[in-house]
Amino acid sequence: MKKLLSVTLCIFAACALLHAGGEKVVDSVGRTPKWIYSAEKEYIIVSAESADIEEAKEKAMTKVKKQIMSSIAENVRSSSKISTSEVNANGKFDIIEQYESAIETESAPVPFLSEVGISKAEASYWEKIKKDKDTYYYRYHLKYPFTKFDLIRMSDAFLEREQQLDKQLAAFAQDDFTSYSSTEEMIQQLQQLKVFKSSLMQNDARRVACQNIEKAYTGYIKSITMRLISVNRNQLVYAPYYGEKRLTTNLQPKLASNCLGDLQYIARNGQCIVTYDFQTACYPDEENYLEVTLNLLGNKIKNRFIVK
Repeated sequence: MKKLLSVTLCIFAACALLHAGGEKVVDSVGRTPKWIYSAEKEYIIVSAESADIEEAKEKAMTKVKKQIMSSIAENVRSSSKISTSEVNANGKFDIIEQYESAIETESAPVPFLSEVGISKAEASYWEKIKKDKDTYYYRYHLKYPFTKFDLIRMSDAFLEREQQLDKQLAAFAQDDFTSYSSTEEMIQQLQQLKVFKSSLMQNDARRVACQNIEKAYTGYIKSITMRLISVNRNQLVYAPYYGEKRLTTNLQPKLASNCLGDLQYIARNGQCIVTYDFQTACYPDEENYLEVTLNLLGNKIKNRFIVK
């Protein structure tokens, strides 16, 4: 009898804890599994709450991903695969904190966690809980497998991505545009840099480096000049130059003149040719000009050529 009384008291105590504060489970997906209150080796067990069951599920998955990132951080630090200079005052890696923040806000992709999803959870369980007379919410539980092999594989993927990003950044930094033979190649490189920067976390120090490289690239583009090749009363031929290197371009120029009529642009055999009517309103003793403007991603390259 004493044994039965003891068991009964334990049941009542458990119920009291479950319904503390007036909360009560009013619905669930089935019988409460034992794993939701345990810690199991090579599993991540989490729970999350929300007024919407789908949102509770998403929050639970976010917790899984953040726990995986924390495990990666600990593994990387303990295996000394990353320099101690990248550890902040709290003993965590700044870059790891950035990834955890990205997971929380979905502000940037985390490629090596792309395989982590609800479909790979081993088990799930949800409860609908009545908080008070008019308030209900869901508690969603997930049991997600995460083995030592998974940890090592994702740690290696994390490091590989970081090293690849550093390598890409170094390549951008070393580029001074001297190897390019066209304005299109220069524009493409600047665009690729912007895409690279947009793939980084908001607080990633590499973004600052990208901004400085972008300023340098813009300076290279602005240093392009347009030089006269030949001119007569029927046409003018010019070419863009980067330093002493002649460039080709597919850019359509903006043309203007104080007197030349019927301005037409032709790109032929790598040459930039403008044809016009000189006799319309031009006078031999005046400074008749043809103004050519190229727009390179918002950077205007301009020159005014004299036509006699």
